Amino acid sequence: MTVSTGDKLFAYAYIDPNNVPSELMLQWNDGSVWHNAYWGADNITSVSRTFVGALPASGQWVRLEVAASVLGLEGKTVSGMAFNAYGGRVTWDRAGKTVNTTPEEIWVEDSVPTGATVTGFGEGWNWISSSPNPFSGSLAHQSNIVAGLHNHYFSGATQTLAVGTGDKLFAYAYIDPNNVPSELMLQWNDGSVWRNAYWGADNITSVSRTFVGPLPASGQWVRLEVAASVLGLEGKTLSGMAFNAYGGRVTWDHAGKTVSPNPEQVWVEDSVPTGATITGFGEGWNWISSSPSPFSGALAHQSNIVAGLHNHYFFGATQTLAVNTGEKLFCYVYLDPANLPSEVMLQWNDGSVWHNAYWGADNITSVSRTFVGALPASGQWVRLEVAASVLGLEGKTISGMAFNAYGGRVTWDRAGKVFPTPQRP
Repeated sequence: MTVSTGDKLFAYAYIDPNNVPSELMLQWNDGSVWHNAYWGADNITSVSRTFVGALPASGQWVRLEVAASVLGLEGKTVSGMAFNAYGGRVTWDRAGKTVNTTPEEIWVEDSVPTGATVTGFGEGWNWISSSPNPFSGSLAHQSNIVAGLHNHYFSGATQTLAVGTGDKLFAYAYIDPNNVPSELMLQWNDGSVWRNAYWGADNITSVSRTFVGPLPASGQWVRLEVAASVLGLEGKTLSGMAFNAYGGRVTWDHAGKTVSPNPEQVWVEDSVPTGATITGFGEGWNWISSSPSPFSGALAHQSNIVAGLHNHYFFGATQTLAVNTGEKLFCYVYLDPANLPSEVMLQWNDGSVWHNAYWGADNITSVSRTFVGALPASGQWVRLEVAASVLGLEGKTISGMAFNAYGGRVTWDRAGKVFPTPQRP
C-alpha cells in the first residue's frame, strides 16, 4: 500500500466490554521499519511509539485513525501491519488509508512570501539544499543549535494567506536526531496578534499557546498541522509566520494551508431542529445577537454563569441528523475570558443513549465520556470537532444534543456534521 502526502491510516476496532484492554496499538511496516501508534495506556514500551488518543469506547465499532505524516510514513510503501492489545480482547476489521483529496495553498516554499521582513532570535534564515534533503522544492530553512528558545520568522508580507472556515494550517519539520529539541512551536500573525501552536514540552511560556500533540519523531520529515479554528484564525488574513524550537536543531519546509473541501450539514443554527423539546440544568436557552457576535447566522445561544455543571439541551427532534461512516460532528464555541469554565462537553443523543465528548478538565464525571483535547482558547470562536466513530455514532440517527460547561460562561453556535473525505479501497 503506497502512502502519499496527506494520507491517513485507519482500522476499525471493537473492544469486548467484558474484557477491556488497557491499550491498543496499530503498526505499519515499510519493508524495514515498524511505525507504531497507540491509544490508551502506555504499556507496550518495547517499541518506539506515538500516542494518538484515549482508549475508545467498548461494545461498539470505532475507527482508529492517524495521519501518515505523524508516523513518518508519507512517501513510503507499506507491506506489513500489526494489531496489538495489552490485555482484554479486541476484534479488528476494515483497515487501509484515506486518500488526501484536500487542495493545499503553499505559502512558504524556497523563499518567504513577497514583501515580508525577515528576522530571528538566536538564529537567522539559513536556507539549505541538503542535510537533510528538502521535503519539497529545492530549499528548506534550518535553525541553529541553540540552548533554550530560538526562532526565525517573517512579518508584514504583502503576499498574504486568507484562512477560510474549515481550513488547516501546516508546516513540515525535520528534527535532527543528534540534536533533539524538547518543543516545537509554530506561530501565525494576522496583522495584529500572533496565534501559537506547540508540540512537545511546554517550555515556551512567554506567549499564550495551544497544545497540539507530542513532539514528532526525529530523523524524518513530519507534517505539523492544526485546525485554524482552534487558533481563532478562521476568517483572518495572515501576513507573518514564526518557526520556533526549544533547544536542538530543526529544519523546516513546505508551509501553508489545506483548503477544506468537505461540505457540512448544519443542524443547529439560530434555532433548535424542528420538533425538539428544550430544557436545561442551571440555565435555559438564551439566544443572543451580540456580546459576542454570533459565529454565523443571526443568533447564538449562551449559558448562564454558574459554578459547577450547567447545561442546556434538546431531545426528541423530528428533524434528525443521520451520521454515516467517516463523518465528524462539530460545534463552535466562545469561552468568556472573564468567566472561564474548566471544561466543556458536547453530547449527542441517538434516541436512547447520550454519546459524550469533552475538552479540558475531567469534572463532569456523572456520565461515560471521551476526552478529545485541551480546553480551547477564550475570547474567540473556536471549532470543536470529533470523529463520530470515536463516540460510536456511525450509522446512528441523532435526535438530541446537549451543551455543557463546568463553571464559567460559554456561547455556542453552528453545530452539525462534516461529510467524509473520499476513501480508496
